[in-house]
Amino acid sequence: MARSFDYGFVFWCIGVLCFSLGFFVLMPVMLSLYSSPSSPSFSINLFDDQAVNMTTPTSFIAIHFDLKLKNTNSAIGLHYPDQLNITFSYFPNVSMIVSLAEYKLDSFYQGNGKGRRVRDVVETSSFPRVLEGTDFIAFRVDLVASYKYKLAGSKRHRVELGCVVGVNVTNGTKMQMGFIRLVEPGLDSKLKKLVEEYDSY
Repeated sequence: MARSFDYGFVFWCIGVLCFSLGFFVLMPVMLSLYSSPSSPSFSINLFDDQAVNMTTPTSFIAIHFDLKLKNTNSAIGLHYPDQLNITFSYFPNVSMIVSLAEYKLDSFYQGNGKGRRVRDVVETSSFPRVLEGTDFIAFRVDLVASYKYKLAGSKRHRVELGCVVGVNVTNGTKMQMGFIRLVEPGLDSKLKKLVEEYDSY
């Protein structure tokens, strides 16, 4: 008498095999996503790619900016628990930096892989000078922020990033078009010290 084929056992074996393959394939992926999360990225566009009138100095200048903040982690959210501080400065020469304006962004949460754009304008405290020996104004943007991953036991991480944007004073065009990524080093302690000693502004 022929033995009946046990389909239940076959299906059970297939299920165990699929589970095992899924476990060993997905586990390394999940570990890579959660064990070493990436830092957020920041980039900025000054003056919205429009020409800026630098030929008629006034008591101040309006800096239009467009800031991008990107959570590069597809599986982990980010929380910015403190205000983000953005400082706009310029270089009158290669050994000095003078502060022009500050901007603060309130704390917020950024979901998995999400981006945020902040478009705004700040008025400077004075009109920037041309960088010595050139025909452009060298603006500097510095960003100081802290963030936490949405993970159990996550600690605060602090970032200090910056970039330089040159604007030609004769035609108002920028040396770097579009968005510029903010990178390290952001704040220079030696230049910041010179600002305090330079009291003619």
